[in-house]
Amino acid sequence: MIGRRGRREVRGMKGWYSVTVSLLLCMAASVLAAPLVLSATAASASEADGAPGPSQESVAAPGSSEAVAIETRAGELDRQDRLRRALDAYAAALVESDRDARLAGFARAERGFASLVADGVRTPALFTNLGNAALQAQHTGRAVLAYHRALALEPDAATARQNLAHVRSRLPAWVPRRDAGEGAQRLLFYRQIDPRTRSTIAALCFAAMAACVVLAVRRREGAFRGLAIAFGLGWASGIASLAYDARTGRDDLAVVVADEVAARSADSTLSPLALPEPLPAGVEVEILEERGGWARVRLANGRDVWVRASVVERVRG
Repeated sequence: MIGRRGRREVRGMKGWYSVTVSLLLCMAASVLAAPLVLSATAASASEADGAPGPSQESVAAPGSSEAVAIETRAGELDRQDRLRRALDAYAAALVESDRDARLAGFARAERGFASLVADGVRTPALFTNLGNAALQAQHTGRAVLAYHRALALEPDAATARQNLAHVRSRLPAWVPRRDAGEGAQRLLFYRQIDPRTRSTIAALCFAAMAACVVLAVRRREGAFRGLAIAFGLGWASGIASLAYDARTGRDDLAVVVADEVAARSADSTLSPLALPEPLPAGVEVEILEERGGWARVRLANGRDVWVRASVVERVRG
């Protein structure tokens, strides 16, 4: 006969086992779902980077999967050809002695790189090339925008960061610069990991932490407590990175892409000028609000001015 205390212990053990099994099932579901999320992320990244698809040698019926694969391959060959022509145009412009022809060559290369971006190809190298071509074509605003987009994809892109610093140094001395705090962006290395992947990793860490907590309470072993703390830190780090990006995501960071932009004190052409000099192309601003074709932007020194919304473009546009 099992006494009352024994029955309570049995019920307690069953309760702990039920919780443990439930948590393990949740963890298993997360593990099974993770490859699906990761594969979807990899597929979208592959498509964005213009990765070549499988070659098809036979003629397929219109609308079939083989026909779609052939069309995809044809599109990839077209992108590769445009990339080659853009690189050739850039190389030819570098050795061109005539100034007008040189600027025209760099502008042609810029259009070629920009056409690939318009097709959805988004890599740090492509944006860096686009910025270099735009800078050589004297399109300073477009160059700064491209460098920022390269750094958004890869914060440690050395060439893009170096060239961005060079462009900043060429702006007039009175223009506020975003030099302060840029070094801290290198600490945000985690942004190289896709948010969906970070979310999946955080979910796995939470499930593992919960399982270790149950085992640590039940078995009273220090090893499980240590693992629970480790997985808990992983989970907290993942959640913190997602929350930080959601709160301070630089969706409002923008660049002035037009030359000689009049900065006004209100959203009207009749309002007085807010600055004695017009803003040159390449100035980095923060968009605070948009209204009636105007945008209120904040300069790096904290001053707010109004400009036409068409003369600024968001980095994450």
